[in-house]
Amino acid sequence: MRISSTAALWTLIAGSAVGTAWAQGPAGYYNTVNTSSTTTLRSSLHAVIDDHTKIPYTATATDTWNVLELACQDPSNSNRILDVYSNSVFAKAGGGNANYDREHTWPNSYGFPQDDADNYPYTDCHMLWLCRIEYNSARGNMPYRTCSASCQEYTTSLNNSQGGGSGAYIGNSNWASGAGSTGTWETWIGRRGDVARAMFYADLRYEGGSHGGTGSAEPDLRLTDNAALIATTGGNASVAYMGLLSVLLEWHIQDPVDAFERNHNDVVYQYQGNRNPFVDHPEWALCLYAGECGAGTPYCFGDGTGATCPCSNSVAAGVRTGCRNSLGVGASLRATGVAQVTADSVTLVGTGMPNSAALYFQGSAVDALGDGVVFGDGLRCVAGSVVRLGTKFNTAGGSQWPAAGDPSVSVRGVVPAGATRNYQIWYRNSGVFCTASTFILSNGLSVTWAP
Repeated sequence: MRISSTAALWTLIAGSAVGTAWAQGPAGYYNTVNTSSTTTLRSSLHAVIDDHTKIPYTATATDTWNVLELACQDPSNSNRILDVYSNSVFAKAGGGNANYDREHTWPNSYGFPQDDADNYPYTDCHMLWLCRIEYNSARGNMPYRTCSASCQEYTTSLNNSQGGGSGAYIGNSNWASGAGSTGTWETWIGRRGDVARAMFYADLRYEGGSHGGTGSAEPDLRLTDNAALIATTGGNASVAYMGLLSVLLEWHIQDPVDAFERNHNDVVYQYQGNRNPFVDHPEWALCLYAGECGAGTPYCFGDGTGATCPCSNSVAAGVRTGCRNSLGVGASLRATGVAQVTADSVTLVGTGMPNSAALYFQGSAVDALGDGVVFGDGLRCVAGSVVRLGTKFNTAGGSQWPAAGDPSVSVRGVVPAGATRNYQIWYRNSGVFCTASTFILSNGLSVTWAP
């Protein structure tokens, strides 16, 4: 889902919140998950999704074709499927048809190439999507990376109000170069988050050892930014790699979960008995893979990974704050507490600011795919329908919302259960620092609210 806005801040903050629900999983499914740290989250979450029921890849009984034709069903016509890379629709035809086949998002040549009764990842439908045959062949086993306008374009079709168009990078197209483990496949904007979350699932679900029910040996699948580690394994391996992790984290933010991906997760759960937790709780990806374990997912940083700060005031590479302000640092927005509408304990915490007025605000969308757009001395990261939470005055460079006597974030923002909302701080900056605007902004923070 591609989202952007060009409205001025004061127009934005006059709006009201309108949200899109994200699935949270069946009641009680994640009750044993401990989110207090990266280590505890990984171990407790792995235990929840481990040891699923294996679906045969191809069989006379229920197999992956049956599951995937439901999981990848066209939302507008139950007799068709919608494919992952070209966004084309095809009449459901089952195995061996001439239009679409099964795409291993984590290429099976990286760790589990031989399908047999003990090979669980080969038939794991959380990692499988239906795909137009020509695009499946074009992607091959190329890792997911960022391409460029010089790469070969693989266009998408306009279906369900997504896709279509060609000729301009990035647009709504896939882009590719090279081949094999040294090649690059950049998934189009409407499904890049889906494949990223499938990769996170694979890394979490398969940690080596053996299946708790059948005793079958399982590989340790690891996401990495070290491209040299990504290689075919010849046979089923104990350890295998895929990536690039940093790119997948960007895609995860750029393309939020939508109804099509939620359906995929729900259908696979009905057959396998386990879920992809990163569809139900997108915020957990940043905890596991970037060490950000508070409430929400920080995005839109002033370090050059997104839009460029307006007056050479970028922070250092890897610093996850907004653009550099007159103090020589960027403002950081993080959150503590539990993002649950019925028991909201979230506190938005801003640091690294001058002792000036700070406006906390909420939006229903990210701006410019989460990269932000130049606004004042910084980047605006929040868009859509926007709610002004309130103004605080920074003390010792920081402030928070809510403070004593304030309504909770979800109450003030009128947040419906299951919705995702995005947050940012607008604050006063020195008038002689950068532009004549005298204001700058923090990074953005995306929060998914449980019921």
